[in-house]
Amino acid sequence: MSCKLCAIVAVCDDWGIGYEGDMIVSNRADMRRFVELTSGHTVIMGRKTLESLPGGRPLKNRRNIVLTRDEAFAREGVEVVHSPEEALAAVEGEDEAWVIGGAEVYCQLLPYCSRVAVTKNHCRRLADTFFPNLDELDEWRIADTSETFTIAPEEEDHGIAFEFVDYVRTDADDASDDEVCEAPVEADGDASEPVHVKTMILYRSKHHGNTKKIVDAIVAAFPEDVDAVDVATLDKGQTVDLSDYPLVGVASGIYYGEIDKDLARVLQNSLIEGTFVFSLLTYGGASKWYGKDIDGICRAQRANYLAGHGCVGFDTWGPYKLTGGMNKGRPDDSDLADMVAWYRNLVQGYGEPLNAELEKRRRREAWNAAHPDPTILDKLKHTGRKLFRRGGK
Repeated sequence: MSCKLCAIVAVCDDWGIGYEGDMIVSNRADMRRFVELTSGHTVIMGRKTLESLPGGRPLKNRRNIVLTRDEAFAREGVEVVHSPEEALAAVEGEDEAWVIGGAEVYCQLLPYCSRVAVTKNHCRRLADTFFPNLDELDEWRIADTSETFTIAPEEEDHGIAFEFVDYVRTDADDASDDEVCEAPVEADGDASEPVHVKTMILYRSKHHGNTKKIVDAIVAAFPEDVDAVDVATLDKGQTVDLSDYPLVGVASGIYYGEIDKDLARVLQNSLIEGTFVFSLLTYGGASKWYGKDIDGICRAQRANYLAGHGCVGFDTWGPYKLTGGMNKGRPDDSDLADMVAWYRNLVQGYGEPLNAELEKRRRREAWNAAHPDPTILDKLKHTGRKLFRRGGK
């Protein structure tokens, strides 16, 4: 193959690379190196990797190829292929091309790569996708290692040490399909039948309608599966019946680092033990929000917080009001498409277990209804019978 195929990846000490579709370490130096190495070249990625990019849009200054099994997939600005062979044919004749993820695409194309540029972040994070440990594979060796750097103090993951490590094949001419790669935990691009999960989204769209746009987009995309309630329409103390919903969404703007307080109150009073919860958020500035308030409510009600997703929204907070606000026009169509795609991926990944959990909950509730807890009088009668039996002996 005349094209030099390379891969680029950021890993933790256990070679974890991602969790629920997101990178697990934020490292600006790693991103700068990514841009430096891939700009002007072709990049090959999976569908989920494309959808994880800002707005789900292709990378600038690069030819973008998406490898997916979904025959119906199409996106402006990208070329779509449906097999590793098609991907290799698409870059035939180019000087260099880069494989950028996700896990299954790495697995499929690593046998054809002659170089892997690795950012090694020296930490361990919760991960559900992993890159093959090249240090344990005889066909790969380290060609170059940078000095050790530290993520800058102003960054989210400040203080983590890291290096840039280049791996090359022990014999670059041997790149072929003979190499064995363990299947990843999560497939990137599945053309299976869609999973339907009955979902209730509780939301509050207080100021600019940002949150309502997101909720309306998801309801429109999944009209048979998703219901929504604006908590502003509820009376004080009123709750929402969630007994028929295995999945509950919480959609809100972020106010001083937290979701809307009325929404939080309704969520706390409505949640059922065992329910699974996700969040959809809009924010004016930085996305410095970690879901602690929603997670805390879920823990208190013995519910389960799965994941959250967000985007910037129009905001007129404080001094920005004098300039007409920030993030005008957001969330835009790309933001809404990204939110819809994220919800679709969530349901495809968790849908069948969620439906199974709902059925288990219904069976448990039916059994409890048929076998109510004994009353105080029942307990007294039972105690009396035991005492009389003892006395008879």
